[in-house]
Amino acid sequence: MQTFNMGRVPPVTFGAGRIRKVGDIVAGLGGGPVLVIADAILAELGVTDTLAESLTAKGISFELAADVAGEPKQALVDALCARAREAQAKVVIGLGGGAAMDAAKLVAAIAPSGQPAHTFDLAAQPLPDTGLPSIAIPTTAGTGSEVTRTSVISRADGSKGWFWGEELMFHQAVLDPELTLSLPPHLTAWTGIDAVAHALEGSTARTTSLAGLMYGLEALRIMSDALPRAVADGSDIEARGQVLWGSMVAGLSLHNCNTHMGHNISHSLGSLSRVHHGLATGLGLEVSMPWLVDRPEGAENYARAAEALGAAAEARALPGALSNLMRSCGIPAALPAECADVSVSALAAEMRNPANHGMAKNAACPISDEELDEIAAMVMALPVAKSAA
Repeated sequence: MQTFNMGRVPPVTFGAGRIRKVGDIVAGLGGGPVLVIADAILAELGVTDTLAESLTAKGISFELAADVAGEPKQALVDALCARAREAQAKVVIGLGGGAAMDAAKLVAAIAPSGQPAHTFDLAAQPLPDTGLPSIAIPTTAGTGSEVTRTSVISRADGSKGWFWGEELMFHQAVLDPELTLSLPPHLTAWTGIDAVAHALEGSTARTTSLAGLMYGLEALRIMSDALPRAVADGSDIEARGQVLWGSMVAGLSLHNCNTHMGHNISHSLGSLSRVHHGLATGLGLEVSMPWLVDRPEGAENYARAAEALGAAAEARALPGALSNLMRSCGIPAALPAECADVSVSALAAEMRNPANHGMAKNAACPISDEELDEIAAMVMALPVAKSAA
């Protein structure tokens, strides 16, 4: 019998318009001041105004740091930590996509310690136990960061810095599908396929468990139906809500079992080019999946995942099921133009980088360095799109 630990799930507030309940949630955590860490574009779109109204109605003071544009660097996290201390923040809110939430959860965890972020990179030191309460409000449906204990931040050289620990878990999550309505079709598809990858990798990883399978297979069922509908009609609030919920459920699979080849490839590509993480993850998993299911290890779980995606309950059916889902979401089997100058050798080297290699080791079958070279060549054999979406 397998033994495993099941990670905790924070309280979740779900439904259209639920951002207006944040003031009540903060009051329940003891009140402000609050540091709101948000994507820069959300201030322009007025999303931060709705949050501000909810906080103000409860008499809660706050400081808005709408400073996240793209993946945040460790220098920005350090600056946000300083702002949290200067504001004497008692709660941190992350509002936006995965980057904003990854920054917010890390700031909440380390700001009171006064130590710079690099101190905790790759678990060089344990995260402090003096962190602030934090609330996640995702505006995209893909990363599942609201329910995971990891944070990925760019180092100064562009490589990925990894942080993990229970101290990074949000204390509350607010899932409001109205906040995702403005996401254009290609970003709906790219972020959504990231959630699919979390579910698929979580349910087929070497470390998968009853928890990983439960969450991962359910997320695949939800996303295979709802994601194409949300891409086709962004105003479909029901589809948006299902995708947002499916993304969180997929995050719980990731939270319990971690990722494997799709993320090994996407993090490696992301260290070498400015490629969207969700797009790179979907393509990396699509390329590597036929190679993976050709091995005997993990066949039973690959078959379960194929069935969850609506295909026959056979391992060999899984690659086609994934490809069909990606095409139905308008994602071509082509690398974006940003990857045109990436070489096979550079990609393979990043895939072997200790920061990324652990994900490859989590595949159901063992993968040698030579086989990583083979998979890198398969990735870079994809055609390159003429321009980004």
